[in-house]
Amino acid sequence: MILLGCTGAAFALLALAVAGGFGPLLSFDAWVSEWAHTVALAHPLWRAIMSAITVTGSLSVLGPLAVLGCVILLVTGRWRQAVLVAVALTVVPSVRLIVLALIARPRPLDQLAPASSWSFPSGHSTASATAALVLVLVCGPMLRGRRARVALAVLAGAWAVAVGVSRVALVVHWPSDVVGAWLFTVTMVCGLDLALRRLLDARSGAPVG
Repeated sequence: MILLGCTGAAFALLALAVAGGFGPLLSFDAWVSEWAHTVALAHPLWRAIMSAITVTGSLSVLGPLAVLGCVILLVTGRWRQAVLVAVALTVVPSVRLIVLALIARPRPLDQLAPASSWSFPSGHSTASATAALVLVLVCGPMLRGRRARVALAVLAGAWAVAVGVSRVALVVHWPSDVVGAWLFTVTMVCGLDLALRRLLDARSGAPVG
């Protein structure tokens, strides 16, 4: 609950700063984007790596994987986990579209990869962070050792961060778009996980903690 409140408040403040055109934030975003553009043009290999990584954060990639994950969970009798996967990978991107339209922030001009629509919060960063967090929540408890659970969290988190970095490196998003996506995702996924557990526990007659 504390994490949920902190990330929710942080996202709200960042969204207000973006919508209100907070000068220092916009200046920082512009400086980082200009630097990222220069680095990407000067280092084609870096740009190619970032382009490859950014594809993995697309819903066109993650959507089918989520469906496959739901099927596997249902077949193995883990229907609660399947519900979390289905709800999170549906609700979080959908709510992001509402925020996207409300903030209506233009993207950087010197884009190095195809991108459309508004900019805040980043879609690829939201989708990858959602997938990574859900993976940890669903698969973590299935792993026996603490080291295995830590390794899963580190690998999933590193991938989500890499996708976010790729969006800035390819100048299709401002840095604050990515940070906002991470805060938004943690808030939404943790909130959905808590709500679903309470709802399912209540329906099954189990104590709600």
